[in-house]
Amino acid sequence: MAAADYYEILDPRFARLFNGSAQVERLFTGCRWAEGPAWFAAGRYVVWSDIPNNRMLRYDETDGSVSVFRQPSGNSNGNT
Repeated sequence: MAAADYYEILDPRFARLFNGSAQVERLFTGCRWAEGPAWFAAGRYVVWSDIPNNRMLRYDETDGSVSVFRQPSGNSNGNT
C-alpha cells in the first residue's frame, strides 16, 4: 500500500514536508492522558507527561524500556 492509503494531506502546501516512509510505533500504554513528547538525542530517550497521574515517563531507545522519569512531576506538560 502507498503512503497515500494511510494519510490524508489536507493542505497541499505541506505535501513536500510529508515523509511517506515514516511509520507510527506504539511505545507504551497505561497513560490516562499523555502529551508533550521530547526527544533527547544525547541520551537516546524520549520523555513525555502523563498529566493526570502526575508523572513523566521515559522511553529508552537503547533497550526499549519505559520507566518513570519524574514523579511527582507537578503535573508538567510541554516538554520542549
